[in-house]
Amino acid sequence: MAKTVCEAKRIGEVKRRGRPSIEWHKNGVPQYYCCGYIDCATDELLEVCRNCADHVNHAQEDLEKWRAEERTDGKMDRN
Repeated sequence: MAKTVCEAKRIGEVKRRGRPSIEWHKNGVPQYYCCGYIDCATDELLEVCRNCADHVNHAQEDLEKWRAEERTDGKMDRN
């Protein structure tokens, strides 16, 4: 988490960053992601949250990208 500044907070859509979630560990270091906010009128994730690189929806692709990089370097760590 905190790879980016919370755009929803910056533009005033929300008062604070969403609830953090640890999704996986990279070399023993927790990788935090944001759960984002739901639009109460539509019950959908806010568009600004959906497009954020820190949103939890991007955790799996980040993990897979990191694992691919580790495999090519030949030093895969199973955390």
